[in-house]
Amino acid sequence: ITVGWNLGNTLEAQCGETAWGNPTVTQAFINSVKAAGFNAIRIPAAWNCHTNPAGSTTIDAAWMARVKQVVDYAYGQNMYVILNIHWDGGWLEEHPLYANQVANNQRQAAFWTQIANTFRDYNERMLFAGTNEVHADYGTPTAEHIKVQQSYNQTFVNAVRATGGNNASRTLVVQTYNTNIWHGINFFNLPTDTIANRLIVEVHHYDP
Repeated sequence: ITVGWNLGNTLEAQCGETAWGNPTVTQAFINSVKAAGFNAIRIPAAWNCHTNPAGSTTIDAAWMARVKQVVDYAYGQNMYVILNIHWDGGWLEEHPLYANQVANNQRQAAFWTQIANTFRDYNERMLFAGTNEVHADYGTPTAEHIKVQQSYNQTFVNAVRATGGNNASRTLVVQTYNTNIWHGINFFNLPTDTIANRLIVEVHHYDP
């Protein structure tokens, strides 16, 4: 990876690709991103509002196929792809709380098992990012916030590794609390993994 580009406000839009005003992604569009000099693309994605039946943990087959198509636009051009669970209505991102921990980890595991199985045979240019900016608020996290947020990271790693194939050694991206670099320095612990040196830590630096 040399320089990357973010496909924002598109596949993570609630609850359809064009819901936030961007056009449908095309192969020609991704080709133009590559032609501009980018060799990696981050694809934020929503999953929770694309379940069938609604409210379940089963990702709608048509939505999974569309995400795969967009991934393939870039992957097929020999680009690196980073696919995540983004805001997605806030079910995971806004709830690092004991009251939500069990149910959210069950949903997290179910979604990542399905995502990982879909891309199981893709090579090392396919990366997964397990969460995005998990936070209760924008202040200093409590012990509860950290424990629950990091459990979401661990569940992600466990679910992906359990699917085997290339996922057994795929590079995975895990985040600090609210992806804040200072909270990372002060609180972060890497999830345990079944393979060495296959985790990347992601931070988003908004300060000041």
